[in-house]
Amino acid sequence: MQSNLAYFCEDAMAGRLAKLVPGGHTATVPATAHYPNMENPARFSAELTSFLETV
Repeated sequence: MQSNLAYFCEDAMAGRLAKLVPGGHTATVPATAHYPNMENPARFSAELTSFLETV
């Protein structure tokens, strides 16, 4: 999961990392920087729950 305002983890980098993990994918939590779980908790929880349902 990544933040769209954090400059150190671009979409391309996250995509490359996700491809290294079998079944990996990315999710972006909009309008967040370093703490997406605190800055947008509803969206973070939705993305995390969606992921956990696949494991």
